[in-house]
Amino acid sequence: MKYSMCADIMYVGVGKTGPIWPETEGILDAMDFAKKNGLDMIEFFGFEGRDLDRIAAKSRELDMPVLSIVAKGGELLGNRNRYQEFLDGFKETIPAAKKLGVKAVVINCNNADTDVPRQQALDLIAKGLKEVAGSAKEAGLEIWLEAISGEYFRSSAEIVSILDAVNEENVKMLFDIYHFQMIEGNICSHLHDYLGKIGHIHGANAPARCELTKGELDYRFILEYLKNGLGYEGTFGLEFFTFTDREQKVADSCSILI
Repeated sequence: MKYSMCADIMYVGVGKTGPIWPETEGILDAMDFAKKNGLDMIEFFGFEGRDLDRIAAKSRELDMPVLSIVAKGGELLGNRNRYQEFLDGFKETIPAAKKLGVKAVVINCNNADTDVPRQQALDLIAKGLKEVAGSAKEAGLEIWLEAISGEYFRSSAEIVSILDAVNEENVKMLFDIYHFQMIEGNICSHLHDYLGKIGHIHGANAPARCELTKGELDYRFILEYLKNGLGYEGTFGLEFFTFTDREQKVADSCSILI
């Protein structure tokens, strides 16, 4: 396995009205921090408002690839009234992704329709993914569909049903262990069943979305199972909150990576 760190989650701050996401300097600092801790790459959320030229240059300087970014408008996939906005946002995402040399763009569908029969919205999600899969493939990109606990998707099986309907090799699932633990549990069973559909895995412990070593999930077991039980050779990203004691929390989590 190779390991990444999500710069946005690791460097997020808390403001009076909600999270304060890091600007360009925070992304650059995250690259140095990831390198210091022996990680292979970073990932972050939106590309807008960030100096992609500086980030790309730092990535080359440190040999610290950017694994993925979130597609602009990705939360709108499955929203019938904003479908074109999703398509336009995805079109804008491709040159940013190419500039950074990322492997994939992430979509979460958090604003998908809830006022229509659920299958109708799921069908629209599949239609949208099918429509953008070709342009992503031409750009050498994968698309990773992600479930967020408390948001739209209800199970890993629901995402897999969409992937089966799309039937494109570059459209996969981002399996976030924390979110799926909160949504449905049975993490190792679902990793086993859907391994071939997974493009990337995120790790944080539950229920506090904290470092890997504190919580109800045994990440030593999960990582051992992934690598030696399932033969997983893909990427695994640290994506937990570090509002305090970032150095120690990341060091503790990295100490159990295999």
